[in-house]
Amino acid sequence: MEGYGNHIVQYSPEYSLCAGCEACSIMCGLTHEGFTGPGNCRIRLKLARRSLIHEILSCQQCDDHPCYEACPLKDDAMCIDADTGIVYVNEDSCIGCGRCMKACKFTPSRISLRRSNVKRGTKAVKCDLCRGNPDGPQCIKYCQVVCIGLSDDSVLREDGWWPKSAAPQD
Repeated sequence: MEGYGNHIVQYSPEYSLCAGCEACSIMCGLTHEGFTGPGNCRIRLKLARRSLIHEILSCQQCDDHPCYEACPLKDDAMCIDADTGIVYVNEDSCIGCGRCMKACKFTPSRISLRRSNVKRGTKAVKCDLCRGNPDGPQCIKYCQVVCIGLSDDSVLREDGWWPKSAAPQD
């Protein structure tokens, strides 16, 4: 986990297997936008049709913040929360240039460009761990099979991510 801040992790399939129900992405859209639909969330669910081992893709909150560094409007459009260290997008100031998306270390990028509406235009969106929500990330809260959690409560083992409370002891 070195090099990454607190972020969403998907636990090892031995602990809990993602059912592909998309409750995480539905709750993400409802929490941030008030409605849900394709492309209306800040996390991605990569559905595996054959193996049924689905993958949840979310911003890793990198310690070196390449998305933040790439933004021409640092601290206005791409911001770092002073209290939590969470990197988030201020959509009101975002110009939709896509530099943050291109700077993301991951493929596919954990940042998306989305056309909000005609007035607001194209904006960058990324997971902000439901910053400001006292209940924390809603994707975790509403995951029916408990296959995702926060990294600070996880242990990386050879066989994948495990919650500290469920991690097998060597």
